[in-house]
Amino acid sequence: MLWRPTHHKMKSVLPSVYLATFFLSVHYSIALYIDSSFLSRFFGDTDRNTVYMLGSLFTIFCLALTPRLLRKYGNYAITMFFTALEIVTLASLAFFSSPFLIAFVFIAHVVAINILSYNLDIFIEHGSKDETTGQTRGVFLTVMNTAVFLGPVFVGFILSDGQFWRIYTVAGLLMLPFLYIIGQKLSTFRDPVYKDESLKEMLSLAWKNKNIRFISIANFLLQFFYVWMVIYMPIYLATAMHFNWGEIGIIFSVMLLPFIFLEYPLGEIADHRFGEKEMLIIGFIIMAISTGAISFLTAETSVLVWATILFMTRVGAATVEIMTETYFFKQIEASDMSLISFFRHTRPLSFVIGAAGASAFLAVADMKYLFLTLGILMLSGIYFALKIVDTK
Repeated sequence: MLWRPTHHKMKSVLPSVYLATFFLSVHYSIALYIDSSFLSRFFGDTDRNTVYMLGSLFTIFCLALTPRLLRKYGNYAITMFFTALEIVTLASLAFFSSPFLIAFVFIAHVVAINILSYNLDIFIEHGSKDETTGQTRGVFLTVMNTAVFLGPVFVGFILSDGQFWRIYTVAGLLMLPFLYIIGQKLSTFRDPVYKDESLKEMLSLAWKNKNIRFISIANFLLQFFYVWMVIYMPIYLATAMHFNWGEIGIIFSVMLLPFIFLEYPLGEIADHRFGEKEMLIIGFIIMAISTGAISFLTAETSVLVWATILFMTRVGAATVEIMTETYFFKQIEASDMSLISFFRHTRPLSFVIGAAGASAFLAVADMKYLFLTLGILMLSGIYFALKIVDTK
């Protein structure tokens, strides 16, 4: 075993986990909204989507292997390895110019960030209690999304004349504090006794549990929403709406505010007043209406109107995000790494299906109708939210 024997209650180091989360998230968000534009320099639409899909397929494969690696090496060692990998991939993206190498390291970047998010889930879950899951997840998501909020702001200042290497260099440097915090504060983490379950057993267990199944499908829909928004909204604003990156940075900064201000109070409400079910339904309704409205905005629409509409899409998304996270983690323990893996598989799976679906859609329809279609798809979330048994 590679972890140290000294035991700390994770409750005492949760602030360190939150701080590490901040640096991981701000590094990720800086690159997140320029990734698709960066890849477009090397690949056409079809090849770019193929790179995204390959990254997600490799992530699914690696997430399936991670429970076995955790039992052998421990969460701390796995976290350190993928942190180092992420730093290397960002440095490579900053300075490589070969399309083949860019595709290779971008895929490694997608895998690393997903595994690191999974590692943080285990650290957080080990230190939380069911009765305060909403608050714990609320703090975690608020810290994460505050960092994500800063990403577009930094992009607006750093990115000029398409100098994408600056973005990836800064993103790589921001991983160094994350590496330091994990190395200094979490090296004494003692792993729970992870349940030894095969992939088949994991899928069977998750599918037989109605609540796990439906909340995971709801989370898949949320992740699908993020896929289309993250890949196509920056391109749409820059090419079809003719906004510059400074204006796009302002729009995205306003758009992300609900994640900062809503998730913690909504998590507390889910813990103490209402269950997650009702707010999950409300969140999907807001997402559906506001996302569909995007298709009716024009190039003459002001920055303020764009910021307002996209702000509303994230009011809905933030509500759905905290409710899915809170509900799921109330159903499991830190030792249920297979179920956590299953839940986190929804993200790369959504990238595979989302990128493939978008490619097929754009082959026959204009990009602006992508958002109307996405809004309609979000309505299906109401059905799956109705299927779960509320915690209150």
